[in-house]
Amino acid sequence: MKTNETQNESVSTMVTNTPENIIARVVLQAWGGSKGDDALFLAEKEVDVTNAVLLLEHRAVLELQDASGQTDEIGFTHVDHSGPLEVYVTDSICSFFGVDALSDITSAAFAEARRRLNPSAPAYVKTVIGIEVIAKIHDGISGHPAFDDLSVVVKSNSKNVSITRADVLPASAGRRKQVPVPDPSEPYFVQALALASAVSINDGAILTSWSMSDWVGEPTNEVLRFDWRDGATNHSIILTEEGIEMALPDDNGEFFVIDQEGTGVVVRFFTLMPIRLAAGQASH
Repeated sequence: MKTNETQNESVSTMVTNTPENIIARVVLQAWGGSKGDDALFLAEKEVDVTNAVLLLEHRAVLELQDASGQTDEIGFTHVDHSGPLEVYVTDSICSFFGVDALSDITSAAFAEARRRLNPSAPAYVKTVIGIEVIAKIHDGISGHPAFDDLSVVVKSNSKNVSITRADVLPASAGRRKQVPVPDPSEPYFVQALALASAVSINDGAILTSWSMSDWVGEPTNEVLRFDWRDGATNHSIILTEEGIEMALPDDNGEFFVIDQEGTGVVVRFFTLMPIRLAAGQASH
């Protein structure tokens, strides 16, 4: 926006070659060095701070200085960062108003920008969300209060949204139930197998038992074996560590895995649930 000032500073002319937003360059830092008091570079981010600048008083904008407490505060309200930072924004403000220096921004131009963009003050919203937590309990799961003492850190990946607080709410009786789950660091195939009551092989045989040997970190190690009998014929499929690691589920939950002979096999996992008829439903 280019301003043409009259004697009463009431005229403001819009120029299309000026940017529509004020963009701050935020330099994220961390404390380090031999004494831990040096601000070390981590990364840079660009954030839209148009609203924040236009919500300031005109005089405060004229007094802004890069990498100062005034501009740093703008950065902290726009990025989730607990360490030091520096904000560089004065050049972008000048470009936005079409001037060479902040001191050239007239009160009329500033008021016109506010009128045109109608900046809104930050709004605070609260929600309660459910999160699934998987804990590794090193001394066994029996009777261990795994989730009685939790802390959480929540960050938003949305533009111009920063999280101001996140609390762990007391769990209801139903939510306190601890359910054993597979190790999330294991291959997807092994995780699914740990939860399965049965598997199907090539959409045919349904098996409820199999044998698994130790995982040793060797690609050719034959770690899993399925055996079944079809009429008078015995069948078996052996999977190696490499084949299992390469297997990923498709949209239907089926795994395509290569066995030790190089043959493609389709494996699907199932859980079995008992059928319980309510009183009066059983036929006589």
